[in-house]
Amino acid sequence: MTLSRKPLSGMRELTPGEKRVEDYIVKRLREAGAVYGFEEYETPVLEPLELFLAKSGSELAVKQSYNFTDKGGRKLIMRPELTPSLARMVAASGELIYPVKWMSFPVCYRYERPQRGRVREFMQFNLDILGTSGLQAELEVFLVLRRIMNSLGASPDQYAIRYSSRRLALEILRSCGMTEEEMAQAYAVIDKKDKIKPDEWKGLILETIKDERNAGTVIKFASCSDPNAPWLREAVGGTEAFDEIVKFSGMLKDAGISEALFDASVVRGLDYYTGIVFEVMDTGSNNRRAICGGGRYDNLVGMFGGQKVTGVGFGLGLLTLELFLKTYGLIPDGIYGKQPADIFLAVYSDEERVFAVNLAEKLRNFGVSVEIDITGKNLSKQFKIAGRKLIGYIAVIGPEEVASGRIILRNMTSGIETECKVSGVPGILRDSCVGGGAN
Repeated sequence: MTLSRKPLSGMRELTPGEKRVEDYIVKRLREAGAVYGFEEYETPVLEPLELFLAKSGSELAVKQSYNFTDKGGRKLIMRPELTPSLARMVAASGELIYPVKWMSFPVCYRYERPQRGRVREFMQFNLDILGTSGLQAELEVFLVLRRIMNSLGASPDQYAIRYSSRRLALEILRSCGMTEEEMAQAYAVIDKKDKIKPDEWKGLILETIKDERNAGTVIKFASCSDPNAPWLREAVGGTEAFDEIVKFSGMLKDAGISEALFDASVVRGLDYYTGIVFEVMDTGSNNRRAICGGGRYDNLVGMFGGQKVTGVGFGLGLLTLELFLKTYGLIPDGIYGKQPADIFLAVYSDEERVFAVNLAEKLRNFGVSVEIDITGKNLSKQFKIAGRKLIGYIAVIGPEEVASGRIILRNMTSGIETECKVSGVPGILRDSCVGGGAN
């Protein structure tokens, strides 16, 4: 039997070059969270199925997840997202200093059809603030998102932070006299507005919401791009939900977050959102999926018993963010082909190998990354290996180097050779990075 060379459909598999790109993105995300005081945490990959049934809804927990019964008869799920696990963890943590500001880089799993920007095993960046109910928490989350996009080189015309309110949508749907079941169906079709063609979406609204007048109200609301629209004020003005969205819109303007745009069709697909909701979207047409999505969830932690703890946060897909960066040429040159080491030590013969190994360790102690030949091939083939790996410097360790204790560094780009002591190597590498070549 011949084994397949392919991984399971939709599963993570990254070459070193691809991993370097992911690491670059993770570094920027981590830095953006850290400057606002967020700390990292981790939760289990496996959780009880009922946790996600209660928090995320059956559509995600059952139809779109990897769930199974283990050998102990427990019904488990491979986490499809992180927020329910975070809520459980906070509820079990006892005394915490609020507001809690945590971030994480979970690998999550969803059983759905793999396509561009959507896979079954994926890494996310999650960032949450818990324990404060004021809109300052939402504002800070938006500031973090803007910092992330700016740090990755995105310009304000390439993306938008679209926002709305589940509370506002609830007021509109209640004004139509909808039942809980009808409202759930309405949320689902509103969420599809930018995922299908306009005519198809309107047809789906009319098919789902039988009352033609109510269907018209939903279409009008989901198409609204102004929180101060006169008809919206007339419909729900004076409610807490309306006052909140108008106030938040003003806060975003005062903070200069011009990338934030009101879009009433943003309702998010998860059941636990209770207030402001938002998505980061590519303003072009190449990446139709949300790069990031999140919102306020004020009832999650309290469902575990004990005190009620409010929360707001988001999950950002690293794959969708990477596709965005590739679309606009924002991945720095050289990351894919970055060399695995600063120097390659080519060994003339086995007689010099002990010296070469010890020399490599001394260089590493100076903070220099070193790859030493371990093949025993001739020097010509060793040079080819170093060249194919794009290693910037090479040094041959032969009888003369052993006798003198000095090495000759060859810059593989310029061809310039520099003789030096081991202690002089870091300086040559530093000068090369600053000046573009060795002296």
